[in-house]
Amino acid sequence: MTRIRATCPACGEVDLRPYDIRLSVEHDVFGDVAAGSCYRFACPTCSDEVVKPADERIARLLRTGGVTVDGPTTVAQTVTQTVAHPEDPPAGPRLTADNLLALHQLLESGTWFSELESMVR
Repeated sequence: MTRIRATCPACGEVDLRPYDIRLSVEHDVFGDVAAGSCYRFACPTCSDEVVKPADERIARLLRTGGVTVDGPTTVAQTVTQTVAHPEDPPAGPRLTADNLLALHQLLESGTWFSELESMVR
């Protein structure tokens, strides 16, 4: 289970799990994380509600750590929330052993680039 370290103003550093944190993200017209974005958690030591600002980097780190974003409020937020990740590939046919072997054989040939060009024309 992922542990996320955060700071409580009263207790100092505390370890949290992704589901202990609520992330709210506001977006500007370009879809970037805007002022007003924050994350909140109840301190496991003193039970105080802690609210901290979340810039683009913090929001990305929290999402990568498994923290979900509280209900999207804009289209831009929904688009930003779906980040491509190797462990969550887009829908489509799976790469099979036969596909991998065919790719390997193609790359071993001296004509792989011209064959690739003919596929995209």
